[in-house]
Amino acid sequence: MPSPTRRTFLATSAAAATALSASRVYGANEKLTIGLIGSGNRGRTIASECVKAGHHVAATADVGKFRLDWIAAQLALAGQKEKPAAYDDYRKLLDHKGLDAVIIATPDHHHRDQLFAAMEAGLHAYIEKPLSHTIEQGKEMVTAVRKAKRIVQVGNQRHSGEHWARAKDVIQSKDFGQLVWVKVWDCRNWIKRDPFAPPKDFGKVQIAGINWDAFQGPAKKREFDATRYWAWRWFWDYAGGLITDIGAHQLDIVQWLSGVNAPKSVTANGGVYHFKHWETPDMVHGVWDYGTFTATFAVEFINGYDGVGATFYGTKQTLHADADAGGTIKLFDSIDKFTPALKPKAEWKVENETPLHVRNWLAAVKDNKDPSSPIELGHRVITAAHLANVAYRTGKKVVWDDEKEVIVNS
Repeated sequence: MPSPTRRTFLATSAAAATALSASRVYGANEKLTIGLIGSGNRGRTIASECVKAGHHVAATADVGKFRLDWIAAQLALAGQKEKPAAYDDYRKLLDHKGLDAVIIATPDHHHRDQLFAAMEAGLHAYIEKPLSHTIEQGKEMVTAVRKAKRIVQVGNQRHSGEHWARAKDVIQSKDFGQLVWVKVWDCRNWIKRDPFAPPKDFGKVQIAGINWDAFQGPAKKREFDATRYWAWRWFWDYAGGLITDIGAHQLDIVQWLSGVNAPKSVTANGGVYHFKHWETPDMVHGVWDYGTFTATFAVEFINGYDGVGATFYGTKQTLHADADAGGTIKLFDSIDKFTPALKPKAEWKVENETPLHVRNWLAAVKDNKDPSSPIELGHRVITAAHLANVAYRTGKKVVWDDEKEVIVNS
């Protein structure tokens, strides 16, 4: 499948409204029938929000039998009365009669093939972030979605937060001045508890029910490893580590709020300093040059002192966000050093974005229009993250040609 240049990319996006005309029309009170591919914690969260919004998850698929039993119980807790059909192969799920849409919440290296299959089956999709495992895959996924004329929401859920839309208006106003620097970070303490470590009750019974070959999919074939299975995000075979997993959110607000699509160059440094079983870095810093401002992103799961946040530095004002749900976004009519005496000009709360994002997708499917995070946006955001991983793994500054969508230095 050919990969679009940025020019054809934008033209395709502009024609989206026409392209989507092939989708069926849903009644105002009609329930969507949804399939779930990947029944882990994230799949549970998204599918449960669909149930809470009044829709029906009719089928689930996972390579682990124990997860299929678990997800059925979780959907019941969300309020679904009927037990979903359970499949050990996502392709069988796609043949389930009556589906309108699917949720794809699997490891990153499966996203391309599963999205292609969903599009070929004529289904709408919610695909978790990060969209792709590589930049080239992302290009192919954009083309496939627009060819299929289906509604696809990428799981960059911050794009459904009205609190971020308000911040965007502030940052792009004349009162803010020229944006010169964006600093984003995500710091967590996983020394105390690693949620992706194999659970204590994970044993022979559960392992016997895992189709390890299917889990590996297109990746290099290896012997079963419980750590790889549970902590797949930290292995290059299956994902891009912290830069793509967390950068999908932090780089989204960098580019969205500042009004840019892609960096001109990227550098990155870091390493595996504590979690020795990780392949991807457990501490990594990236620097993105956007031509008129620089963005820096620091992420590590070793020390949680700084939490999750973002600061936008203008020549007239400063915007600071504690980015976790329940946090506060504050606008300061100042560029001086912060002191406790400095009072914000305005402040507003950060909401839980996942329910908003899921409902945005469901409404987009029924209204036959693009959601808040369409396929092009998901690709642009994760491209910036992929470039940082290229810089980290090569030890070189990466220069990006956004028009041609290619790295132009060796």
